[in-house]
Amino acid sequence: MAEVVAEVVAVIPFRQLNPKSRLSLFLNRKEREELAFFMLIDVLKTVFNSGVRDVVILLQSDEKIEEMQRKLKPAKLQVDTRDLNTAINDVLNDLINSSPVAVIVSDLPLLNEKILRKFLQEEGDVVIAPGRRGGTNMLLVRKPFRTSYHYGSFVKHVSTARFMNLKLKIFDSFFAGCDVDTPDDLLEVLLHAPDSNTGKFLKKLGFRVVLEKNPRLVRVLTG
Repeated sequence: MAEVVAEVVAVIPFRQLNPKSRLSLFLNRKEREELAFFMLIDVLKTVFNSGVRDVVILLQSDEKIEEMQRKLKPAKLQVDTRDLNTAINDVLNDLINSSPVAVIVSDLPLLNEKILRKFLQEEGDVVIAPGRRGGTNMLLVRKPFRTSYHYGSFVKHVSTARFMNLKLKIFDSFFAGCDVDTPDDLLEVLLHAPDSNTGKFLKKLGFRVVLEKNPRLVRVLTG
């Protein structure tokens, strides 16, 4: 089944400027931008290690693009300043007639090669890995499809697939479903992926897990 994975084109949308606003009470802008980049590195490493050969990182800005290109090789960087859905749907339109396309969000530091390969090998015209708050963390399409991200995208993508009479598969996975948006999500990273790039960065910032009946996250500031 390695050929099935290799023929997929992975598209990873990435917002490099002022990301993760819901963490702004806990991390400053620079820390959030660094966190986002380390999560992207973890996702990109997983994608390549799973056997995918063709990866497009869809950027919303060209800031620091030369530096990012050096660090993110051999992925291809593509800048599109339009809204997320317009950008992704244009990429889908360009690619879907020649290869399956997997849209993978960039904040999945718990994702591993075994889970991703299993996802990419699932049968179906549309395969959806939902997030925990109604989002779409991974979307695999093999026939023409239009995305509708934001505000309950999982439900909207399911409805669209059924309306278009496409064969739909729901891929349920904790590791694929844990996108990072809140402090509780940071806790999951340190519990399940402490040695990832993301986990190491959080520990460098002083985040620690207190193991109690209900584990909790604390930040120890030094200096």
